[in-house]
Amino acid sequence: MVIEIEAKENEKTSNIKEKVEKPEKIETCYLCNKKFDMNKDDYSHYKYDKYPMCDYCSQFYGFYDE
Repeated sequence: MVIEIEAKENEKTSNIKEKVEKPEKIETCYLCNKKFDMNKDDYSHYKYDKYPMCDYCSQFYGFYDE
């Protein structure tokens, strides 16, 4: 019982640490000009390490992925 509570507390604190470690980084997609958070856990990424691409465009144009 005590071990389960400690495990749950460790999971909660690790989730909080993950949220703290990822500050919000607002970018504008170069295809659709939509503002989005680059640090979210989705398919958003930089194309050619320079051009920000939102989650929607990354999934839509996914067949062009390198």
